Amino acid sequence: MSLKAKSIAGAFFNLSANGFAQIVNFAVYAIMARILEVEAFGLVAICLMVVEFCNLFVTVGISQNLIQRKTWDNQFASLSFWVLIGVSCVIAILIFAVAVPIAWFTYSELAAQLIAALAIIPVANGFRLVHKAKLERNFENKKLAVYDTVGVLIGGIVSVVTALDGYGAWAIIFGKIVQAVISTILTCVRSDFRPEKVADRSHLPEIITFAKPLIAMSFVNFFSQKASNIIIAFFLGASTFAFASVARQGFSVINNLTFQPLNRIALAGLSRVSTDNLNNTFGRMVGMTAIFVSPVYFGVGAIAHPFVELVFGDKWTTSAYLLSIMAVMAPTQVMAYYLPNLLISRGMPRQAFSLNMINLVVNMVLPLLAVPWGLYGVVVALVVANYITLFLKFALVKKHLGIGLVDALRHTWMFSAAAIIMYAVVLWLERFAIYGLENIFLNIAALAGTGAVIYSGILLLFFRRKSFSVMAELKRTKKQPVKPDQPPHTPRPE
Repeated sequence: MSLKAKSIAGAFFNLSANGFAQIVNFAVYAIMARILEVEAFGLVAICLMVVEFCNLFVTVGISQNLIQRKTWDNQFASLSFWVLIGVSCVIAILIFAVAVPIAWFTYSELAAQLIAALAIIPVANGFRLVHKAKLERNFENKKLAVYDTVGVLIGGIVSVVTALDGYGAWAIIFGKIVQAVISTILTCVRSDFRPEKVADRSHLPEIITFAKPLIAMSFVNFFSQKASNIIIAFFLGASTFAFASVARQGFSVINNLTFQPLNRIALAGLSRVSTDNLNNTFGRMVGMTAIFVSPVYFGVGAIAHPFVELVFGDKWTTSAYLLSIMAVMAPTQVMAYYLPNLLISRGMPRQAFSLNMINLVVNMVLPLLAVPWGLYGVVVALVVANYITLFLKFALVKKHLGIGLVDALRHTWMFSAAAIIMYAVVLWLERFAIYGLENIFLNIAALAGTGAVIYSGILLLFFRRKSFSVMAELKRTKKQPVKPDQPPHTPRPE
């Protein structure tokens, strides 16, 4: 099998495993939301966010270096392994020494116990990542997909069974630990890498130098994405955080199942296009994204109330209101998603990092100012922040690449407009119970069907040519291989 074929197969298996994991995790998440009390559910979500942050020190940097090196050096890999073990153990100690006492005094004894138990996850990742990197270098992504899937599935089953047995918040923790341990064991056993004793530590500076900027970027990404979550958890409490967490969960799954597949197309396209054609290529990408993602975002927001009631239960009505509000962010997600890759493809990583800093500052400041207005104020501020950052990001990209917000709007406004009209009509139908259907399944099906007809009808009546053009472009992008005489674009140095 050629290198290109191996890469495509690897991407397919990674995507398949990720899609399955998202579905299983969402199903488990929904079951847990029904079983657990709101405060307990929010408490677990906060604990998981804390451990996710601590995990960044372990999961970012070292394994990427192993994958991108020209040859596999077992001594270098062994040194990386022992560094990861050391870092993961230090992280676990810090969790016990810092996070656990803070959780004890700010939340409860239960919160402290949950975070202490989750400290095993960074350690498990420390053992796994070098073995995983070896499998990825060998294009054995199918094996990794199987190991991840088995871990997610067994972990999900453990969570559901223990929750039904009355273990409460501990049920989710048990499942996460089992998932991490099983995936680690399977990966370590099946990988042919075996760590050796290392006497030469001359490669240590390379490991540190490579990891530092990636960790820094991951930190900025984490805080920019979690800014509103952190503010809600700190100022408004676990119960309020639970409502926000449930509202975000639906969009998290949508992002992973829609943006990620399209992003694989984007990476290939941006790396192989000349600077003269960059604007057109970017426009086609955001157009292909908008035609599918916009109606999904707005559609979920429009049927949020019956959807949340069906999936999570009546006690999460507040989350349904939040979901309807957050759907308004759809156009910003579509137009701004590819901007970091756009800059990186031109050899501008520092400018791409600046985009993340814009996200971090605005997404932190506006929700923080909105805290006095409570949960709804913070969520509305987050929506406003997304539109402000959209202007700021495109101003930066316009300065360096000549691609502005108008260029993105030219390829997406018609799909956003059709989705907004659909959103308004379906939301009105649902809120005023126009169909009068008592059966929640029939009600959701009727509302979703109406939305699909409205969106498709608007595109066919008013934007037929553009819609067919985007669909044809997507079909060509998927089917046509890159020609050998089309070398990747060589980014200019900064």
